[in-house]
Amino acid sequence: MRSIKRCTLRRLSALALALCLLYTGAHAEDLASDLGGGLQAQVPTQNELAQQLDMENADVTIGYIEPGYASYSPVTTDNWNMVSLNQLVFESVVDLDETMKPVPMLADNWVQDGKVWTFNLRSGIQFHNGYELTAYDVVRSWQTLVQAGKSNPYYARLQAISRMDATDIYVLTVTAKNNSMMTLYAMNFPVIQYETLADELPRGTGPYWYIGYNDEGTVRLEANPLWWKQQPEIRSILLKRYYDSGDAIQAIRTNQIDMLSTKSPRASLSRKLSGLTSMDYPTLTFEMLVPNLGEGSLLSNVTVRQAVMYAIDRSMVASNAYLDMGIQCEVPILPGSWLYESQSAIYYYSPERALQLMQSLGWRDLTGDGRLNKRNGVMLEEPRVTLVTYNESTNCIRENAANMIAEYLEAVGFTVTVNVLSSKEKAREAIRNRNYDLALMAVNLSEIPDMNAMLKTGGELNFNRYSNDDMDMLLERVRSASDETVLRKIYSDIQMTVVNRLPVLGLLFRTGTVLSARSIGGLYGLRAYDNFNGFEFLKQ
Repeated sequence: MRSIKRCTLRRLSALALALCLLYTGAHAEDLASDLGGGLQAQVPTQNELAQQLDMENADVTIGYIEPGYASYSPVTTDNWNMVSLNQLVFESVVDLDETMKPVPMLADNWVQDGKVWTFNLRSGIQFHNGYELTAYDVVRSWQTLVQAGKSNPYYARLQAISRMDATDIYVLTVTAKNNSMMTLYAMNFPVIQYETLADELPRGTGPYWYIGYNDEGTVRLEANPLWWKQQPEIRSILLKRYYDSGDAIQAIRTNQIDMLSTKSPRASLSRKLSGLTSMDYPTLTFEMLVPNLGEGSLLSNVTVRQAVMYAIDRSMVASNAYLDMGIQCEVPILPGSWLYESQSAIYYYSPERALQLMQSLGWRDLTGDGRLNKRNGVMLEEPRVTLVTYNESTNCIRENAANMIAEYLEAVGFTVTVNVLSSKEKAREAIRNRNYDLALMAVNLSEIPDMNAMLKTGGELNFNRYSNDDMDMLLERVRSASDETVLRKIYSDIQMTVVNRLPVLGLLFRTGTVLSARSIGGLYGLRAYDNFNGFEFLKQ
């Protein structure tokens, strides 16, 4: 499979080992002895290496949060902090640009023929241990990540691939499960040198490589001298572990670390501190109101759902309840992404418009108390709404948001009862049993903009059992859309259907923030699983 001769690989490995030993303070005569012996000297273990390394000082120290077992390999980690930091170490066949659109990375180009994709890898790219990147490394990485199971953060996207073969040293043939260009998102996974797949610190091709770690969860990275792009100015990084966001935020406030990425609401105040700069990024946590579509609920009427959207000042909810850590959005597609339909932003805060819509259904303030009523024989009915939600373990943000939403609805004549349940599972149970009218829920979406889970009949995240033949047909068309223009049109139609029919009432995407005690002007296009994009271009 490999056309590179073993002696050449050995020389490259020798170079990599030499550079690694140079970082650990080895003497020139020791290097000469090691290289002259044809690499017969044993490579030190990671723990041995950590004892030789400076685990206190580096050009930049980045804090990361890991309350449990710290794993650094893309194969075994399920921590979103490490997934993001691993972007500094590993690269993928296909990358996602600042609009979340697939673009070439380790692949120079590709060709599609139905379900079969041929990717041509760039030649001359070397892993951190000196071995050259081949199609075989990509195949083995894909197989290993799939075998790691559902806990692996890349597992879902890899399911779009049926088969992967290395048909030449730089040629990769991929058989997808459908014809859609969405297959390209499945090729955005870390490529690992196949001989290091089981290592605690495996080898990638990225701008930095893992050098060692200690028992406290501190990891040292150095600039990769074999990188195929321009060398980073920042030569060394320490990743310092914290067990919770509060400790990590305190650490950056007291200059124990230089940078920190966090989704914690506690960071909202830190962004305003002098001496710190910040850069927000969108997460894939979508906050929405799930309406009860059953016949017995007031929210089964689409006009009522539209009135609810007009009645809520979502900018104030984002600012006050979500502490300015949210991006307003009515649809489950990130604003700014290449598939986002800007025309879907049709709802604005208008109590007047909300009242007009309710009045069109026969609701009036018949008693002069500011409440809407409707006659049912000799009885007066009220538009009663039960709003259920749940809190996260560390904050009451969602409860606060629910209470704000209730106040806005009551201001236009609804009668609202807020029911805060003990867990997300309890809220989902209430939805299944239809013991609610509105549910304030959050879902964590994938980087693959697949709407099937939320909007397709029987979808895993289709909590209120929404079913619509036209929507199902649009979602099915995505599976066969190999043309970029066609795919954008389908996604536009999906989003416009969502805002017109309101199977869910979108509020916002949560955001995270990178806090820094130094300039971060070189960072760009940050996203949920790549919080430090552009770090390699930061100035020293």
